Amino acid sequence: MTKLLALSLILSLYACGSDDSDNDSGNEVTGEFSDDFAGDGELLDYITNNASALPDVTQKDGRYHANLINNDDNVTLHFHEDQGRLDAKKLNFPFEFIARNIGIGTQEDSQTAPTSANDPFNFCGVQVHVEDLSTPSSSHVVVGHRGSTSFTIEGKNTNEGSSSVNDIGANTVPDGRADIRIVGNEDQTITVYWQRPNLTSDADNWTLYNGTGELPGEAPTFGEEVYVGLITYAFWFTGVPFVGTCDAIEIN
Repeated sequence: MTKLLALSLILSLYACGSDDSDNDSGNEVTGEFSDDFAGDGELLDYITNNASALPDVTQKDGRYHANLINNDDNVTLHFHEDQGRLDAKKLNFPFEFIARNIGIGTQEDSQTAPTSANDPFNFCGVQVHVEDLSTPSSSHVVVGHRGSTSFTIEGKNTNEGSSSVNDIGANTVPDGRADIRIVGNEDQTITVYWQRPNLTSDADNWTLYNGTGELPGEAPTFGEEVYVGLITYAFWFTGVPFVGTCDAIEIN
């Protein structure tokens, strides 16, 4: 009996994973889910990968609040388990993931977009990552400044570390925020939509990303399950510090 108890304890500790990543038990969404980030403090019930890359992520004043103050070695851009931070849910295809009023703000006010002086690369948005977090294969849709193309939405496919990227054009989201909708299709592909933030109870008016809903380049091969969640990142130091923000997420 003693040996059995010891083996059970070892297996339980192994299942908990590393200190830098939350156990995904209980964080797989199989129905409807919503989070309006009510209250202040740590995010609740997310699978967090590589929290040390961006340690100051909380829910604050009823919003997701990612305070990006340091970007040594471009550590905040999420590729895999050792590069960047991802706060996600594990989803099965088909799915719908909506992020409301997501984008960038200042440290003083997350709802005031920072300037685009000196062509910064500052973003907050949604990433869909293959189930194996050690593999640099994902798709992302992020809102912010893309160098000289400011106040835009960027789309990116990364397949086994090889990336293709484009955006929807400068000043298409002049508030530095948008609503993002990602539909995971039955065939395990994704279709991307966006709109300017719908802050009222009016019906949504979604626009296909670049007219097709498709992101550039070769999409990764997604399996039946994927991680879908929030990322905030910069490219080097221009525009840092800033805040990544999101009012709510909805999952169906």
